[in-house]
Amino acid sequence: MALSDDFDVVQLFVEFSLEWLDNRGYALTVDADLSNWTAVMAASTDAFVNPTFDPRHASLSAANSFWLDVRSGSHTIATCAARLFVTDDFLALMRTQRLWQDEPPPELGTLAITARRGMPIIASHIGHEGGLWVHPRHRKRGLSVILPHLTRALCVREWDVDWQTGVTQRGIGERGIARSAYGMRHVEPCFEGYFPPTRSLERLYFAYMDREELIAGLDRDTVAGLLPDRHQQPRHLRALVKER
Repeated sequence: MALSDDFDVVQLFVEFSLEWLDNRGYALTVDADLSNWTAVMAASTDAFVNPTFDPRHASLSAANSFWLDVRSGSHTIATCAARLFVTDDFLALMRTQRLWQDEPPPELGTLAITARRGMPIIASHIGHEGGLWVHPRHRKRGLSVILPHLTRALCVREWDVDWQTGVTQRGIGERGIARSAYGMRHVEPCFEGYFPPTRSLERLYFAYMDREELIAGLDRDTVAGLLPDRHQQPRHLRALVKER
């Protein structure tokens, strides 16, 4: 697919997403000030303030980060965040913990991040997504599908990324949601042990896709098939129930 075709796909998906949100009474703002995202997360009893997207731990600006602020009326009811990393080895950022802090304290040491045999080297311009949160009253309506897809579409449009990545905890990774709802092509366990950002024992999963997979994943008909109408559960949730 030619580069211009990539951006055509991206723009069509952005327009599809905006229409989907508008039809359901949601308003979207793309905000470059991640301190606003941090404030929303800190005020939510069921949200995790991921330091990757927290300006208190990283040098963030409009050139390398943004977050999606979805509102119903005057209240933020859903979020998703993204950052740009330019590196010759993304897994090294995880091992040194520089994915979560620009300058990790030396006493934190390194994380024993593992990679499956044959995993490609993930390097160059990398979009990293996370910070997904939906208010309990607005869950199971498709926001956890549309927002990750829209986030990576904007990563292509804004930063022309070569890869898209994410890190999920045990619940999301083991239940297959990062693949079935968020649309990540590869989701693999990468770490188990004490995880300093949460100060607890965690099992982490590394999610990633290359540029070609990212663009293919923005097929509007495919994504629409994962989204519920106003009276149905999302298809990915029904599939999980059938698998159990």
